Amino acid sequence: MNEKIACPKCGSGDNVCLISTSQKIGTALGGGAGGIAGYLGRSCGTYTGAALGGTIGSVVPGIGTAAGVAVGSLAGALAGFFTGAAIGNRIGRHIDKHVIARYRCGRCNSTFNR
Repeated sequence: MNEKIACPKCGSGDNVCLISTSQKIGTALGGGAGGIAGYLGRSCGTYTGAALGGTIGSVVPGIGTAAGVAVGSLAGALAGFFTGAAIGNRIGRHIDKHVIARYRCGRCNSTFNR
């Protein structure tokens, strides 16, 4: 799915790139929104992590169980956040390339939409 984009003015496809990183709006917004959604939807990972941490921590009664639940909950929340951010980033990159799609030709310096 890595197709070459050709410049409509000079026909070159070797030096065409997406305009500057500051224009990658979809990637940035998608990653941020996905991370927030993943963190807010973390309940399954948090409960699983807390249960597993509590079980492992129960070897040392009292403090071991509490520490295991805390560490397991944090691990579940972080896993949800990073998974959501990765998925959102990929969706945002797709939006940048196929919806916003503003390109610049390095050969003739013209800008164009896909």
